[in-house]
Amino acid sequence: FNATLILTSIVCLLPMILGFALWKKLPDQIPQQYGWNNQVNWTLPKFWGIITLPLVMVIINIVYSLLFRFSKQELSPKVEGVLAWIIPVIALPINCFMFLRPIGFDVEPFMFIGGIMSLVLIITGNYLPKIKANSVVGVRAPWINKNPTVWAKTQRISGILMVITGLINLVTCFFPFGKYVFVITVGSLVIFMLIYSIVVAKQESKKIKQEEPKGKE
Repeated sequence: FNATLILTSIVCLLPMILGFALWKKLPDQIPQQYGWNNQVNWTLPKFWGIITLPLVMVIINIVYSLLFRFSKQELSPKVEGVLAWIIPVIALPINCFMFLRPIGFDVEPFMFIGGIMSLVLIITGNYLPKIKANSVVGVRAPWINKNPTVWAKTQRISGILMVITGLINLVTCFFPFGKYVFVITVGSLVIFMLIYSIVVAKQESKKIKQEEPKGKE
């Protein structure tokens, strides 16, 4: 474990301090998930409700860090640094929200969580075109990974669309219809990235086949 992994894991655990500080104000059952209608889906007893989500996020953070750390292809230090903080950036505010809402923080779950996820889309989209082909992170599929040109084109257009999607949702998440916009835009983004990568892969495959006879001559 290096210093960055230790620091990011500590950040993931920080909400536990808030939870125990609010112990007397918190209800006996702590919400662990909110549904589409902003209602609580399930809860845990106070002690377990305070420590469970932070611990889960630490485990995810460690696994995520180890995955791209042991990837066959090296990532640039700058990109690796940004990726290392994605999980803590999501975990810290969302897990704190889980303790603040039960004691009167009157903000709809999606409005808060949607805003955080929109920022993550913007940050990720900004760095996506800078990620070289690797076996862990990025918009990946077998037909994308095996061709450097397909990889580069897919990451570039996906990054641009992620930033646009994030900006749209960063505005609309404050409105009642924001959750619908989020589902539609993110769903469309995924479908478009899939179709675009397939089209580009076929185009590149066709070019390679056309160039093969020339190479033999």
